[in-house]
Amino acid sequence: MLFQFSLESVRKLRHSQERQQELLLAKVNQQVSRLQQQIADIETRIRRSSEEERQKLENRVAASELQFDLVCRSLLSQQKCALEKELSSALTLRDTQREAFRQARRRREVLDTLRTHQLELLRREQLRREQRRADEQFLLRFRLRSSG
Repeated sequence: MLFQFSLESVRKLRHSQERQQELLLAKVNQQVSRLQQQIADIETRIRRSSEEERQKLENRVAASELQFDLVCRSLLSQQKCALEKELSSALTLRDTQREAFRQARRRREVLDTLRTHQLELLRREQLRREQRRADEQFLLRFRLRSSG
């Protein structure tokens, strides 16, 4: 006897929704990682620029060159601040998306649990029927032997 879960189409929909939320979460996680890497790269460039400035000061370079380096570092700092704001927004979005994924997973798991429970009930009922048939056959053979 084939088992047909009455809510199978809903279960498949929930599974699809869970997968969609999982993919969106992965996309947001990639965005967060990309922003973190960009910020780290800018911090490295700022450190290098400071180190180069220190070396230039030791070598007595023109003030205009030092001024240019200062402007460049300032622009890098501004870019870093903008990326940090973007990262903050992305982290908030990631938290929201993580919760949406968890909820989608819970909704799907509820249907999976219900399906498993129904399968178990069906299996038990089938075992009871088989046992009942075996008992009836045993009693029938017993009666045939007793009467014959």
